[in-house]
Amino acid sequence: MHLKAVLTVFSVLFLALVAGQNRNCDELTRRCERCVAQLNNVVDRTLPILNNECRVRTRNTWRWRNVGRCELTRLNCLGSDRRMNCIDIAELAGMDRVSE
Repeated sequence: MHLKAVLTVFSVLFLALVAGQNRNCDELTRRCERCVAQLNNVVDRTLPILNNECRVRTRNTWRWRNVGRCELTRLNCLGSDRRMNCIDIAELAGMDRVSE
């Protein structure tokens, strides 16, 4: 019976930690947006080199849409267990797949 109580407590803690990580990603995004608004460098905000490179690399599989600095920060947070190449970014960002 004692083992059951211990497992229940660990399960609740685990679920709370997982839910807390998503909120941390949202908070990170909000902080990024406040900071980025102060940047005078458009390239830093819009990441044109990354977007162009990923658009070329994924042209046969994904309809790439531009990803900004803060969205990329959020996606990196959510995909912390992934490689975060262009395909991972497209998938996490919910971009449309190219139908053949």
